[in-house]
Amino acid sequence: MHIFQDKNPFTTNDSKPKEKFMLIPSIGYELDKKQGNATLTFDGWYYRSLDSSIIKNIIKNTLQAALGFMDKGETANEERLEPFFVADVSDRKFQLRLSESISQIVSTDENGRFHQTIIVNSLTRLPVQGQVLKYIAIDDSHSQNGYEGTVYVMKTTDHIGCSIISDIDDTIKISEVPFKTKLMVNTFKKPFEAVPGRCFNLNIFLTHSKL
Repeated sequence: MHIFQDKNPFTTNDSKPKEKFMLIPSIGYELDKKQGNATLTFDGWYYRSLDSSIIKNIIKNTLQAALGFMDKGETANEERLEPFFVADVSDRKFQLRLSESISQIVSTDENGRFHQTIIVNSLTRLPVQGQVLKYIAIDDSHSQNGYEGTVYVMKTTDHIGCSIISDIDDTIKISEVPFKTKLMVNTFKKPFEAVPGRCFNLNIFLTHSKL
């Protein structure tokens, strides 16, 4: 689940590879109501689109042809193919800005991922709306706009509830994993379809998750 600043985050109009963030929604929780301390976690991925190449085009065209053979009709969704043609960006430094006065510099690991825990002494210093904290990740090339991420904060004053972490395939979205041909077609060609009675907001979920 992430927010991109343009329609298709994996393609570019010029020959220069495009670098992008994927900011994964995470959680935070209040440690001590009296002291006001809270732990916030931040997760994400920094990647770049691969240069256009003969091998890349051969793979894409072969997959398109195979999908066409499996299921007649429309070609594969181009945007669903592009995430498989990106490379991790390691050791990329950027700033997580929680507010005007609270920020931290972090960097990606060898796989382009980052996981950061920040402890704050008061949630009142942060722009938390309800249970949602919006933060900005800023790197050198996007110092003006940055990328917006989300942390869901669990406060000690909130009612005790239940959260469910679920797989996607055949629990939320129909994928038909046991049938490899159907799995390929459902993943790359057909419109996403919710498992009956399992997900009321599949379109919203998949719009933000982008596979």
